[in-house]
Amino acid sequence: MKKKNSIVKIGAALSVIFVLLLAGCASTGGGSTGPGKQAAASAAPVSSPVYYGSGSGATQTEAMNQAKIAAVRKASADLLGVAAAAAKRDEIETALFGKGGVNAYVYNDSMEIIDRGGSDGDFSLTLGIKINLESVAAVLRGAGIYGGQVLPQGGEVALVDQPRPAISAPQPATAEATPSAGQEEVPEEAPASTSGEIDPQEAALIQDIVGNLSYMVYYDEENVTDQFLATTAVGMANKYLAQNGMNYVDLEQIERLKKDQEMAYEEETGQSISMIQWIANKLNADIYIEIAVDANSETKSGRYYGSASVNLKNFDASTGSGRGTAYYQTVPPAMSTVSEKDALNNAVASATYNAVQKAIEQAQLYTRQELSQGIKYTLVIQNTPDSRMMRNFEKKIERKVKNIRKLSYAPEESRYEVRLIGRITDLEDLIYDATEGVSGMEGTFLVFQRGNSITFDTGL
Repeated sequence: MKKKNSIVKIGAALSVIFVLLLAGCASTGGGSTGPGKQAAASAAPVSSPVYYGSGSGATQTEAMNQAKIAAVRKASADLLGVAAAAAKRDEIETALFGKGGVNAYVYNDSMEIIDRGGSDGDFSLTLGIKINLESVAAVLRGAGIYGGQVLPQGGEVALVDQPRPAISAPQPATAEATPSAGQEEVPEEAPASTSGEIDPQEAALIQDIVGNLSYMVYYDEENVTDQFLATTAVGMANKYLAQNGMNYVDLEQIERLKKDQEMAYEEETGQSISMIQWIANKLNADIYIEIAVDANSETKSGRYYGSASVNLKNFDASTGSGRGTAYYQTVPPAMSTVSEKDALNNAVASATYNAVQKAIEQAQLYTRQELSQGIKYTLVIQNTPDSRMMRNFEKKIERKVKNIRKLSYAPEESRYEVRLIGRITDLEDLIYDATEGVSGMEGTFLVFQRGNSITFDTGL
């Protein structure tokens, strides 16, 4: 009995060793397990593969929808096969896109914007998005269109992910949407900082400035199709700012200044900058945001539906330079049982509230990275007859700023480009401190300041 048990144990042990040997062969026989395994898995056919498409249109929304259609069109051709897709091209277009929108065939929460461009009514966009092959195949079967994997008796459909197209500068933003929230695009990433190390005091100053930016929101006056909806968008943006404890300029202040100060604006600027930028400066805003609204509505079964897309553009109030953009579209549409106007108002409010969060993040990112390099200011000093005196001034100031570069010198005027981590009032204080220590410049006084340019006079 003992001998029999020993034989059984030996046999079991040999079986275990044999299984382990087989497992070892399986894990090493095909090459390395890491990347090879992952590549094989990612290349396997799936029911929701990622496809890429490009589109263009008069608005970003239209370009996005056309890009989705292009992606679905490619997937349907791969499902049917080249021959069937070519032979029944018109029938396929009518079946898939003739009656409803493209969103039934895609997963919007997977959408990734990888390239875009254009402006002023001519936009282009390339995206990647997961395709709902089951929905595509069901519609094709319903229209009597068969071929490839689309069979009359049904059956599973699956395709591999398309390779990502070669885009020279892929955008970092991904459209983050949920069925109840919408589609979201964050255009352009802020430029990376190229400055050197920032000391703790500078870092604290940067954080303080970024955390206390003042915003002014107004609608894009050149793209207003509905004044009520434009005002709704501004009001909702201000509501977001107020709820998050941010400094902002109230819409009534802007309207009052526009009405009462038009002559002053023309006299001061000669219309060299927009009136909105001028008002932003007057009301001490750091960033002003322009909102463009595109909205439409429809009625179905006694219910009202409103769709809205909003495009927010940030600008530096001092220079007018862009400080990022944000885009948001309501998907699915907002619904109301009251009226089409109410549905549209709800859609615009929802889209704006979601978009402004991204717009603020963009503005803060740009400001933070610009501050880390030092904000660029133009410094002009009038009446500078002594070049040696001015060189002493430069030596005094260069220890206190990130960089100072002489642009021009003449006895009548010296001009500099200064980079400083701080506001223009900080630069003004530095000039007073520096000139106090330079013989001949003790009487220097401020002449005027506009935007990021500041002018002094030595009084000589």
